[in-house]
Amino acid sequence: MGRVILCTGEYARTPYYFETLGIRVYSAEELCYVLKENAFLLDREIVDKKLVKWIDEEVKLPDLASSLYPLLHQKTSVGAFAGIILQYVKLYDPDTIKHIEEVYRKGANLNAYEKGKSRVDYMAANGKYTASLLEYDVLLEQLPEGEKELTARIIHNKGVALCGLFLFEEAAEQFKKSYDLLPDEETFIEFLAAKRLSMEEGDYVSFAAGFPEYYELTLELEKRVESLRNEWLLSEPKQQLDMLLSLKEEGDVAAYYEESNHKIQELKDKYRASVGSR
Repeated sequence: MGRVILCTGEYARTPYYFETLGIRVYSAEELCYVLKENAFLLDREIVDKKLVKWIDEEVKLPDLASSLYPLLHQKTSVGAFAGIILQYVKLYDPDTIKHIEEVYRKGANLNAYEKGKSRVDYMAANGKYTASLLEYDVLLEQLPEGEKELTARIIHNKGVALCGLFLFEEAAEQFKKSYDLLPDEETFIEFLAAKRLSMEEGDYVSFAAGFPEYYELTLELEKRVESLRNEWLLSEPKQQLDMLLSLKEEGDVAAYYEESNHKIQELKDKYRASVGSR
């Protein structure tokens, strides 16, 4: 059974309409949901007398409205304005609200394309790799030809999303495209890392030898790989894996398969979430 949410205020007879989004909301909770899910797209348009009046008269939250009215005549940030609404309604926990406010702050000086990228980056960071790849392609189609740097950054992040799906060869292609548009040593290291993950060791060594001018970067990659290997040996997942293998070696087959199935189900659930709906 899902968590029961007690509504704050009343259900509006007349909805509030977000013109930018083409969305109507009827309650304080719906308003908070829109403020959260569209933080990458909304701007100063939410610091609006019409919205405060709607909160006051339609949703019947005069206390919240009275705290918002004075902000209409001040240079209040969009994040602070949204934060007051979110904190009052309490639909989200304090950490989530803090994150939403930060998203608004970062988006204050971004153009529409940069905001779009930030929104998709957020999707990718939360494991929505397949959906984010589709959205990145839409952004690339919309970008003007002069947006070279932003194009390179979007292509780079496509590579990151592809890595999340273990499509390392495709990811390497994106990292290389990004590097060719906007040369950066870190991007080239990521290109090498994706190639390393997609090839047999001997094949990778031969491949890397074809870039003698980047010899130092190949060494840097190997240092990072060794560091990550050492971290893995000391990590909790490694300890859990060792425990699982010890069950098998000790002949406790029932416990081994029970724990194995549990871990496999966790991985399946995580994968389904990553390729699920937006």
